[in-house]
Amino acid sequence: MSLRLLIWRIAVKGEKIMKSKAMVLVEPGRIELREFEVQPPAPEEILIKTRVTSVCSTDIKILHGQVGSARYPVIMGHEFTGEIVEIGSEAAKRYPLAVGDRVTPEPYIPCGHCLWCRTDHHYHNCPDVQTYGLSLACDRSPYLFGGYSEYVYLVTGSLLHKLAPQAPDLAGSLSSVLGNGVRWIKTLGQMSFGQSLVISGAGSQGLCTLAAAREAGVGPVVMLGLSSDKARFDLAREIGVDHIVEVDRQDPLQAVPDLIGGPPDVVIETSAVPAAIQTAIKLVRRSGRVVSIGLSGGKQTPITFDDLVWRDITLVCGKGQAGNVTDAVRLINSGKYHLKKSTTFVTHCRIWDVR
Repeated sequence: MSLRLLIWRIAVKGEKIMKSKAMVLVEPGRIELREFEVQPPAPEEILIKTRVTSVCSTDIKILHGQVGSARYPVIMGHEFTGEIVEIGSEAAKRYPLAVGDRVTPEPYIPCGHCLWCRTDHHYHNCPDVQTYGLSLACDRSPYLFGGYSEYVYLVTGSLLHKLAPQAPDLAGSLSSVLGNGVRWIKTLGQMSFGQSLVISGAGSQGLCTLAAAREAGVGPVVMLGLSSDKARFDLAREIGVDHIVEVDRQDPLQAVPDLIGGPPDVVIETSAVPAAIQTAIKLVRRSGRVVSIGLSGGKQTPITFDDLVWRDITLVCGKGQAGNVTDAVRLINSGKYHLKKSTTFVTHCRIWDVR
């Protein structure tokens, strides 16, 4: 046990006094503030003190009972940064980490042994995969498995990434979001230097996709959004977007080809708005790719598949950031692209700072 944790665990009349507050989603629509006793981590676990947690849009769906894999009661929060307080003896052998290091875990905890886990970029499809803040219910000890808590236990099999000293906690908590952006560009989009791109949606997914695109040398890049997205567009300009189209004021089917000299090679659709998905399919060039990754909450989107077939379009869908967070953390640790901008980026990612 670390000296720091030992001091925190000063006992009074034999009772341990170290507690952790956590927001518990007892059932869909009902959240309660509870306290849990913080025990030493098991040999294969790591205990961290949470520093910043992002409220993902998936959390909103979990709150409303729209995610089938959610287990209640649950402490939500799967995008977070924490400082290591104590490392179990077995975990110390596996991870080159020390007390005081700041880490960001990937949301998915794969088994590490099945076919999916042995296939590049697919361990999130592991049949036994667990997810922080989603499938790890807080009805069993040590209870604290989500970022909406002051402390979190990182369990065996966790994929951890160490933050550089200069990397902000806020940027670190977005590692999986930026990992998504890398996945949409690199793994699903299969994009290369100099290819043209349209990003549909100016939220956190769109902004992180833009950062990943700039890092990969993709361009020109056009971002589609609404006139109400002004603050997001301002950040997009800082990151390096080439053009912006406000779809409630301009028709992107006309505006985009005029701006970049023809249809784009790839369209990445992040909003899941049915009309936006349809626009993406119409907008991309022949033999181009459409990457559609947004969740609509069960809404149906009518698609004319003849358009895909006759124009030889590849439509790709996907979830998660499996295999792409390492690249994202490199980008975070580099300090590029103003990912720590709190007045704009945080607004869209809805960060909960527990300090």
